[in-house]
Amino acid sequence: MKLFSKNSIIFYSLMGLISLFIARYIRSLIDYSIGVEILICSIIILPMYYFARKALVKYFLKQAD
Repeated sequence: MKLFSKNSIIFYSLMGLISLFIARYIRSLIDYSIGVEILICSIIILPMYYFARKALVKYFLKQAD
C-alpha cells in the first residue's frame, strides 16, 4: 500500500479518528503526568496501527486483486 494512495489516506484518517477517541478515554481513566500518559497511550495505540495495517493488507487489499 503506497503512503499517499487513496486507500492509505482513508485508512490512516479513520485510524487517527479512532485513536483520538481511544486516547481521550485512556486519559480520562488515569491521572498521571502528560509524559506518562503519552507513553501509555503510545503503547496501546501504536500496536493498534500495526495490526490494523497488517489486517488491511492481508485481508482487504488481497481480495481486491
